[in-house]
Amino acid sequence: MKKIIVLGGVGAMATETTIDLAKTSDFDQITVADSDLVKVEQLIEKLGDRRLNGVKVNAESITDLVELIKGYDVVANGLPRDYCENAIRAGIRAGVNMLDLISPNEETLALDGEAQDAGISIVGGVGITPGITNILAQLCVERLDSIEQIDIDFAAFRSIAHSPGLLHVILWEFDPRTENRFYYEDGTLVPNPPFSGARTVHFPKPIGTQTTYYVPHGESQTLSKNVKGVKKVFIRGCFPPRAMDLVRTLYKYGIYTADEMVYRGNRIVPLEFIKHYLQSVPEGDQTEVWGYSVQVEVIGKLRGNNVLYRIVTSHPPMEKWGGYRAYSKNVGIPLSIGAQLVAQGKVLKKGVDGIETMLPAAEFVDELRKRDFVINESLVYR
Repeated sequence: MKKIIVLGGVGAMATETTIDLAKTSDFDQITVADSDLVKVEQLIEKLGDRRLNGVKVNAESITDLVELIKGYDVVANGLPRDYCENAIRAGIRAGVNMLDLISPNEETLALDGEAQDAGISIVGGVGITPGITNILAQLCVERLDSIEQIDIDFAAFRSIAHSPGLLHVILWEFDPRTENRFYYEDGTLVPNPPFSGARTVHFPKPIGTQTTYYVPHGESQTLSKNVKGVKKVFIRGCFPPRAMDLVRTLYKYGIYTADEMVYRGNRIVPLEFIKHYLQSVPEGDQTEVWGYSVQVEVIGKLRGNNVLYRIVTSHPPMEKWGGYRAYSKNVGIPLSIGAQLVAQGKVLKKGVDGIETMLPAAEFVDELRKRDFVINESLVYR
């Protein structure tokens, strides 16, 4: 009997993981674990799949997570960022293969030896960025003879406060206190301030031309160590202009780092108040376009020629892909694909690492295309 458990399985992103598993997988049991059992039961009833069952999860406790996931073949972790390391440590203790949406980072990569000793695979960052971006970079690497530079750019178009977790993500991306906003150059991970490294990228419509900036994603850390001979790795991203304007203002006016203050007799932390405000008003969950696009460019050599291999993703318009789900499908579906590949025994090694070394790139891309992801490839001789 083949079993999978989806942690945070009715969250803003992992709901799409659960839906795709029900639609496309051959698991005998799909357990949806979340703190909100009402939403779990609602989704199970909507999907009408007898393989689905729901349980409550306490992500605060590693011990509770261990007991919850024991006996499963695969864990698909869709929990918020704050619980990522807890889940990985639980997976190691329980001896269960795991994938997540968020890692790898310095803290989780440090658990590589423990995971190898436990004989399991922890596939980090199986969303879109990291995730699809790493897979597309690896696909380019496999098709070229040598690699010099990798540039990754993304446009994540959604409302600023669609969920508490998504609000946290966009604020974290441009928080001056975030320490791992790296690019990689000649053996060194170079830290950068928010809104640095500006680059103009022409994404497919309706996203169109945007300016991207360095972001604290894991691609620079894993691709730099996993791609032989690469000298430079850059990861940049952006959100809708309206959201970018807001976070830039927070940064410029020092609100990220502002201390607690007294206003009309009440003690408030400015950034915490702004979070509360955005989650309380309709404008916090409004945007004109829901969707996602990534561009991966790899510079290298092919048969002695200097080339640039470019891959750009898009998807059906939001009107045909479920409105706001046009964003979340880009994040949640890859986690389902990865979990199914792991269950099929196609994971490439033990330990903790980025998806590019753990799962077969070409097969992963084939699975994306089966689910209506549009992936355009071009090769430019330089």
